[in-house]
Amino acid sequence: MKLLIAVDSATSAEVLVDAVGIRPWPEGTTAHVLSVVADMDVPEEVWREEGYGKRAVQREMEKRGEQITPVANRLEEFGIPAEVVVARGDARHLIPFFARKWSSDLIFVRAQVRKDLTHWMLGSVARAVVTAAPCTVQIVRDAGGDRTHSLHSGRRVLLATDGSETSMAAAEAVSRRPWPEGSEFRIVTVEEPWVIRPTNVLSNVDSAEHVMASAGLKATAAVLSGNPKEVILEEAKKWNADLIVVGSHGRRGFRRFLLGSVSEAVAMNAHCSVVVVRGSASTSRKVRASG
Repeated sequence: MKLLIAVDSATSAEVLVDAVGIRPWPEGTTAHVLSVVADMDVPEEVWREEGYGKRAVQREMEKRGEQITPVANRLEEFGIPAEVVVARGDARHLIPFFARKWSSDLIFVRAQVRKDLTHWMLGSVARAVVTAAPCTVQIVRDAGGDRTHSLHSGRRVLLATDGSETSMAAAEAVSRRPWPEGSEFRIVTVEEPWVIRPTNVLSNVDSAEHVMASAGLKATAAVLSGNPKEVILEEAKKWNADLIVVGSHGRRGFRRFLLGSVSEAVAMNAHCSVVVVRGSASTSRKVRASG
């Protein structure tokens, strides 16, 4: 398994490394810890001191590397050799680029928490990564309060399915991951009442249940009605999920604009961490998912 852990500060590195540390990994797992420095990240005083030249960015990159290296070294404690890479540019483009370059199986990125004008202008790095990544992505949110987890604490995992090939990949991903004792699973599919020719939603649940049962995982199931984006988020919060797992259809262009991306909407707006599984049911054997 090849991990890409995308960080923008020592604080985010700690949160993401903690998320890596609460699950077991297959032997041979390696990681790249990637931090991307944009020109706007360089303090104005550094620009002035360096005469507004490229050395200003280099200084900020060196500083970022010094900040995150001690945190990244914690991965060694989990038996995961890691390399720290600091690059200059736009994280929205460079994270997917490096994921392809390194043949990453799973990207960890922290949920964007900024709500200011800069966030609005630049867009969310996490959203861009979910949209463009070539592999599975985990959007990490702090558990908070008494919801902190350890390697052996049970999880509440909600799997959202629509019966598609990518949803089956998500179900297989959940079934292949070793879960702590006491973990609970819930499968949710959403019927849109305005669809003229609705699919057989019961078969969506049955297929996912079968995949998980074959791995010894027992799940409760629910068929709900409404807007999938809204219903999945509401059900996850109501059920007090620790993790949501969804498949990504990887739509692009005008079709994606018209239909929207359920996986993207869930990843960006959930109260908990979200794993967006990319790939068909056959390729999910490689990603073993993630979460």
